[in-house]
Amino acid sequence: MLRFVLAVFAVFALAQPAVAQRLSAADFTQGASMRAASISPDGNFVAAIQGVDGGEALVIIDWRTRRAQAIQVARYDRSLFLDGVAWKNDNRLLFWVRQRITQFGQSTGSRQRSDAGEVDVVRIFGVNRDGTNLTQLFENNRLALDTLSVRLIDGLRNDPDNVLMGTWGQAGFTLYRVNVNTGRTSAVEDAAWETSGMLVNREGRAIMRLDALPYNSGYRYYRRPASGGRWIVAHEVRRGERSQNRDFLPIAAGPGPNQVYVAARAEGEEYQAIYLYDTSTGELGAPIYSHPHADAAIAWINAEDNSLLISCAEIRRFECRSSDSAMQRHFSGLANYFENRADFSFGGSSANGQFWLVTADGPTVPPTFYVYDVANAQISVVGQTFPNLPRTALADTVTVDYASRDGTALWGYLTTPTSGSGPYPTVIMPHGGPQSRDSYGYDFMVQFLVNHGYAVFQPNFRGSEGSGRSFAHAGYRQWGGVMQNDITDGVEHLITTGVADRDRICIAGISYGGYAALAGAALTPDLYRCAISIAGLSDLPELIDTERSDAGRRSALYAWVQETVGDPGENTEQLIAASPRRQVERITIPILLIHGEKDETALPAQSERMRDALRRAGKSVRYVEIEGNVYHPWNGWWTHHQRRLLEEMDAFLDANIGAGAQQPSTRP
Repeated sequence: MLRFVLAVFAVFALAQPAVAQRLSAADFTQGASMRAASISPDGNFVAAIQGVDGGEALVIIDWRTRRAQAIQVARYDRSLFLDGVAWKNDNRLLFWVRQRITQFGQSTGSRQRSDAGEVDVVRIFGVNRDGTNLTQLFENNRLALDTLSVRLIDGLRNDPDNVLMGTWGQAGFTLYRVNVNTGRTSAVEDAAWETSGMLVNREGRAIMRLDALPYNSGYRYYRRPASGGRWIVAHEVRRGERSQNRDFLPIAAGPGPNQVYVAARAEGEEYQAIYLYDTSTGELGAPIYSHPHADAAIAWINAEDNSLLISCAEIRRFECRSSDSAMQRHFSGLANYFENRADFSFGGSSANGQFWLVTADGPTVPPTFYVYDVANAQISVVGQTFPNLPRTALADTVTVDYASRDGTALWGYLTTPTSGSGPYPTVIMPHGGPQSRDSYGYDFMVQFLVNHGYAVFQPNFRGSEGSGRSFAHAGYRQWGGVMQNDITDGVEHLITTGVADRDRICIAGISYGGYAALAGAALTPDLYRCAISIAGLSDLPELIDTERSDAGRRSALYAWVQETVGDPGENTEQLIAASPRRQVERITIPILLIHGEKDETALPAQSERMRDALRRAGKSVRYVEIEGNVYHPWNGWWTHHQRRLLEEMDAFLDANIGAGAQQPSTRP
């Protein structure tokens, strides 16, 4: 029987009282207290990035005694940010620092532009566990200029002194062997300017690489056998975000020299499964883990021998399985410990596999780091991301099943206030993408709204990812069509079942969700009392024309946009009918538009022109520009930007469906 011993120090209580404390926007947008943790090979220490006054600290924690020592500090006033940490051995670890510097001139693949005169530069350092022997890696390399960014490719577990790192030099991307004690480097091999990363096997040989396609139109994976030779195209993705790729996604090196764990949808298969891909032949083989009703893409890998510990699929919650019965009992015991109110992810293990670093995440459990002692089945908390956020202020999330008007089975996440009963004033919050999805976990925006008295519904409309190929493809060219109808049908279900107050419903979303909010206002004007579009789109022909102008008529990105959004040469009338800006006369409710000043994914012009169209039509609209180096959420959004977003939403909702609203007579 698997048993759990109470941790050596207390964890937060999971029980929730009936009445929640009302918190401010600042409470829900506080900076993370701890993140990016890593466990040492001997399992005795955890290295983590922890927030301190005016910056962040690299902290070494003896998780048994709770003793912690800060060995490095990055100060915000010097534009320094800690981006990650990894152990090389029991005494030495690596951490990487991102610095925003002023730089003019042409950017390259090694630099992420944040302004016409600003560049984000990443440097990696080695340091002993006690803070001594601080060494900048690459410091003695002739390419180590002030504007050089580097990245860790592999820790070379079997090499006591070296790691593999990559950067861009005179010939493009180059893979280097770097001594973690001295910082000295030696080139291993060159790739291309477009290369952004490599995956190496257990012997340190590069067997896969990732190249970007022009104009941010996607990326291309290459493969080759461990013996070397030319690179061969393995897969090409015609889209801009890796998180949306369900067809072929490398996860980690496998146990064999030519093996890579990949999450892929094989030809003719409905769902994504996990395979051991052969880089010498390009064959997937048989799946080593699949789920009958969900895409599988999560793998816990034993870093000591690259064996597969646990595989997971995600549909409504994580569903995980191990081929080892003892391992499965441990996983099931963890789920029981969290009372099924959190899912958890694997952050690595000690070299002998006896200590796991896990992160729990649930609506009422903001990400929290634990060490799990396998031999004793004991769990100990290491740190919390938001320790000052009262758990009594958080509400649990449930799934709601409903049917679309054509009979398709659908579902969504519903979070309701911890006190009172329905019908509630309700915020409908469709996700972005649209080929993306919501997940069961802590969401600061959802929890803030629920804490302020609103129910929040996040529908899993057709076009969403994670539920199979057909479900995702059903949303192609259905902006304002089937996807919008699925959202509408979810709203009607909430009204019918007494969850939502018909007279107090607002729709809000980010990116595609912002478009869906505006489309809801234009296409179903009697359903909502208000709409909030955050970094949203308002005109589909303009979106398509922008992509064609930027990437080219024959580009992969434009072809993907034609396939998923539409082609003005084929369905112009449909695109116009589905564009809120072209249907502005139909809008009868107040609109709030919020956009980051430097957004390059959804251009601010989409909101600005929507504002102008609404004003010309005499409609009620408020436009809020989040100023600074603020891109698409949440790139470049500081806590004060997020706080303003919540405050604007709160005031707008209160005036239209909250306590400050002038309530209309009940509609039929």
